[in-house]
Amino acid sequence: MKPETPDHSKSPESNDHASTPKHEANERGWHAKAEGADNALLQRVLDAPAVRRLRERVAPHVPESVKNASRQRSMQVGAGIAAVGIVGLIIGGVAGGDDGRDVEEAAVAAPMAQAAPQPAEQKKADPPQTRAETKSEAQQSGEVKQDAPLGPPVEGIDVSNHNGNIDWKKVAADNKKFTFVLASDGTDFTNPKYSEQYHGAKDAGLIAGAYHFARPDDSDGATQANRFLDIIDYKNDGKTLPPVLDLEVDPNGGSCYGKSVDQMHQWTKSFNDTVKQRTGKDPIVYANPSFWKQCMGSTDTFKDHDLWLAAYEVDSPTVPKGFQDWDFWQYTDKGKVAGISGNTDINQYKEGFERLKQLAS
Repeated sequence: MKPETPDHSKSPESNDHASTPKHEANERGWHAKAEGADNALLQRVLDAPAVRRLRERVAPHVPESVKNASRQRSMQVGAGIAAVGIVGLIIGGVAGGDDGRDVEEAAVAAPMAQAAPQPAEQKKADPPQTRAETKSEAQQSGEVKQDAPLGPPVEGIDVSNHNGNIDWKKVAADNKKFTFVLASDGTDFTNPKYSEQYHGAKDAGLIAGAYHFARPDDSDGATQANRFLDIIDYKNDGKTLPPVLDLEVDPNGGSCYGKSVDQMHQWTKSFNDTVKQRTGKDPIVYANPSFWKQCMGSTDTFKDHDLWLAAYEVDSPTVPKGFQDWDFWQYTDKGKVAGISGNTDINQYKEGFERLKQLAS
């Protein structure tokens, strides 16, 4: 994995500030006028002779708590007693000259409706959730298991056939907790040392994962994913990290394999969907910021995947737009690790060993 020149931190854009709606005062005035008109109309109905007789008959059955309510509440109770059907009967009786006693009997026989609920205040839209907030809500609803305790970052390595023979016991003794091993590249290449390196790491107590170097111009995403999965011997055994899709610019020309951003999206989705279907895991995405901008258009389509970020010679890596944070950080390709001759890539996992084990479960 040879990421491009490290991207440098950029100043964040200024945040927009919330403003008070300009129509708020006018809306309050409109509601006040409407409320006054409604109260006047209700008072006229309540003053009608037939309604007064009705109120005298109903009053003994009204609870004391209602009688002692505030004037506003009393008006609402009065509106409830004078339900839509009852008011219709009363107004019809007054207009048509019907006997008041018939109106009373019909009103008493009719069920009393509940007062109409007051319109709720419109709630402002909540700000977008972070991935951590979304995960927390899912955990509370029982959709996913609770996170293991957060711990200090732990180190690991990634290797390929270029690293040759490795003494994994010495690697473990050098306090390296995990490794990623190259399994396949494009449609044709398979790491001849994959099985030896992958199982050797596990036997020495490291948590291990496999990665595939993508070549979208060789074949479609599903084809490369199926070939990759046929090689890696993936097992959900508590010691295996999710499969990794290694996305980098074309090593033969530095381009996006002759594909548009949309075509790169479709290829990546096809690969990822195939991995999820066969393993039940969302693959980890390996990328660097410049690739993600150039070839993926800074998409957030894959924001819920764990991100393995490549950025060298920086104190803190720039997270590509489209992701909320990094999970693994490949911070050098010139590391020195016991048990490996020559240089090797060194990585950090951000959230500690307990969560690393949980990711592998």
